[in-house]
Amino acid sequence: MLTSAQQSTLDYHLRETNLLTNEELIQELTDHFTTALLDRMAQGMTFATALTATQEAFGGRKGLQKMERQYNRVTFRHYDERWYQAVRTQFQKPLLWRQTVPVCAVLILLSFVGYAPDSANGVELDSDFYAGFATGTIMGFFVLIMGLVWPYLKTVFRYGIHNVPTEALYLITRHSVLLPVIYGIGVTGFLGILPLIPYPTQPLLIFLYLVAIGLYMRTGNIMYESLYEIHPNR
Repeated sequence: MLTSAQQSTLDYHLRETNLLTNEELIQELTDHFTTALLDRMAQGMTFATALTATQEAFGGRKGLQKMERQYNRVTFRHYDERWYQAVRTQFQKPLLWRQTVPVCAVLILLSFVGYAPDSANGVELDSDFYAGFATGTIMGFFVLIMGLVWPYLKTVFRYGIHNVPTEALYLITRHSVLLPVIYGIGVTGFLGILPLIPYPTQPLLIFLYLVAIGLYMRTGNIMYESLYEIHPNR
């Protein structure tokens, strides 16, 4: 069995020397490295020599980085399941009555206020409200992406090109798909669907769209906190 100091050295070796960030892979590699190290040390190697030999057996840093890129596919599926569970939780007690229903009540009110009948012009859409909402959403997206990418960019100058941290890569890939889809649906509905359907169907559709946006933002924040362990017990 490795000593505490050797275990700490191994953990540092995987995280800092090889720049691995996928926690699931690190745990698995820790087991494999430990077994290999004990075998080599039993043959008379020192810990440092055994660690170097084991590192080479795994293809060095490039080999481990490649392994992490492949392993991320499995980890991302686990993260997707966690995100799906976060969505389901919003519609289960106690959040259903404590949070989801009150928020939906506010959103349906805003929908009817933003798309209300006008005595002179019929149904009139509050374009400023929705334009501001769309602009804020896009700006928030770019701020989020930069917040995820910037820490990685700083390490590139020190360590060179290496894998983007697993958590950041997951959030970037998912937000880069989800937000354009949601925004595209909003633009299509705003320009092509709402003018063709009768009142009060329009505000009801707007309400459903705002619920989807709110659900996306809320669960996205939950995933961020979960992956970065800002609130590990929540």
